[in-house]
Amino acid sequence: MIFPSFRIAPRTFVLAFLAAIAGAACSSDLTLSSPLGPGQETEAMLAVLSVAPDSPPPEAAILSFVAQKGRSTDGRVYLTDGHGHRGAEFLRFTVGRNSLLARPDGRAFANGDTITITIRVIDPARILFEMQPAGLTFSPADPAELRIRYQAAGDDLDRNGRHDVEDDSLETHLGIWRQAIPGAPFVRLPSSVSHAHRDIRTDVTEFSRYAIAY
Repeated sequence: MIFPSFRIAPRTFVLAFLAAIAGAACSSDLTLSSPLGPGQETEAMLAVLSVAPDSPPPEAAILSFVAQKGRSTDGRVYLTDGHGHRGAEFLRFTVGRNSLLARPDGRAFANGDTITITIRVIDPARILFEMQPAGLTFSPADPAELRIRYQAAGDDLDRNGRHDVEDDSLETHLGIWRQAIPGAPFVRLPSSVSHAHRDIRTDVTEFSRYAIAY
């Protein structure tokens, strides 16, 4: 009897195929958040998401890291675990290989140039951050990515004392909002929400203040 021959797929092909499946599964969890109202609000009127009273505080209020043109890197802010140690990730700011565009004075980045980026927690009671240096810009073709987790807000998003259908509705409208300078209006950015990971992501092309709000 002659058996048909079977060709075994190379290991690299199998791994690539599995990675593609995993990537598709991860990306399918992201949904584009829909605005609840106007796309621009004053600082006084914007409902910035507050941190739950029982949430552990950030590990550090200020984080600095060095970004380099031609190399992908990121800076991450963590919460504590409630016992003085590092806990869950709170914010991740990713700078791609070609994301850096121009310094605050307008000078373009050449390959290998570096700059120090600083992330500051403005108010530990709210999900509100400031990025420095002001005026730093990123390529629209390869923008930086800002990812903020809202796990610290808990389930009672509107702070009415209970988790209900209103909170579930608000979760679908959460977005990342940008304030160019302190005192200026906040503008809503196109935001993708992962309900499984409870995080929101957006592209960043210039520095300022960023908040999760609705």
